Amino acid sequence: MRKVPVGVLAQFDAEGRLLPLSITWENGRVYSIDRVLEVRVSRANRSDRRYDVIILDRQARLYRTGDSWYMDAE
Repeated sequence: MRKVPVGVLAQFDAEGRLLPLSITWENGRVYSIDRVLEVRVSRANRSDRRYDVIILDRQARLYRTGDSWYMDAE
């Protein structure tokens, strides 16, 4: 798998958590995130996050490393 940098529209909730709302894929298409299932913090780097999300009725993983976002592509 390769890492694909993606654009992310996100917002902070009332408790200060950063939640992604949509992604912009490398071809420019925008996909709405229907639901965030889980957010996991990296053990190696506490600022890195993995978001398990639902996009178009499919589960996917969205990663945030510092200020960068990416997804895996086959």
